[in-house]
Amino acid sequence: MLHSSLNDSERLAAWRSARTGAAGVVIGTRSAVFAPLNRPGLIVVDEEHDPSYKQQEGFRYSARDLAIARAQRHGVPVILGSATPSLESLARLQRAGTRAQGEHLVLPLRAGDAKPPRMSVIDLRQHAANQGLSTPAMLAIRRHLDDGGQVLLYLNRRGYAPALFCPGCGWSAPCPRCDARLTVHRREARLVCHHCATEEPIPLTCPVCQSPTKPVGQGTERIEETLSSVFPGVPSVRIDRDNTRRKGELDAAMERIHSGAVRLLVGTQMLTRDIIFLM
Repeated sequence: MLHSSLNDSERLAAWRSARTGAAGVVIGTRSAVFAPLNRPGLIVVDEEHDPSYKQQEGFRYSARDLAIARAQRHGVPVILGSATPSLESLARLQRAGTRAQGEHLVLPLRAGDAKPPRMSVIDLRQHAANQGLSTPAMLAIRRHLDDGGQVLLYLNRRGYAPALFCPGCGWSAPCPRCDARLTVHRREARLVCHHCATEEPIPLTCPVCQSPTKPVGQGTERIEETLSSVFPGVPSVRIDRDNTRRKGELDAAMERIHSGAVRLLVGTQMLTRDIIFLM
């Protein structure tokens, strides 16, 4: 395994295992594309459309494109997996003249006996919402909780709110080091840039017009707060990078989920990726 949560000795051990061939399979995040492989045979890029494969700061690269380049250099196949392929990959398939240059493989059926989920699109112009959670969603949550089930709420924004906004003049807190906006983290009373890790205290008033500021939008922390107020007493857990940084925290949270001790689950992509089943 190669990822950012490894310490230096763990990273070195994983790197050496890949280089010597002791590890038959190397699984990693974006930077793992640079791992030395003793006898490369296949490279797989899962969710190849995901923009997080692009390193935007400092040394810029696309891990997906580098994976393709490495596969070509080693003369091995590369599999780009996605339910929503990127336009670049679709264009590459159209240009492929032979099977050796590229082939589009379709998986029309789900694994095992899995059935497609029932989905509903809620028009927020017709339904009231409480901090981003619509009335039909709240009723569905209550129904499943009453039936003894577990409910998972997925939101791809960590923190309390994605922006700190001034209603008086329209100012929003920018990152002083890059072109991103600072995210509100209410529990730590900090503004954090999720791109370059810059942190600042949350200003009580707008630096331009001195009007009171307000957080705008929803993050996982805000959704957790809303659910706690609407469903008091229901055990809940939030899983994102902010509260699973320490070693063992994620494993402990997953154990509570699989045991059924937790009924409400809120998290980012990390949650949807790590949960295998719900009791």
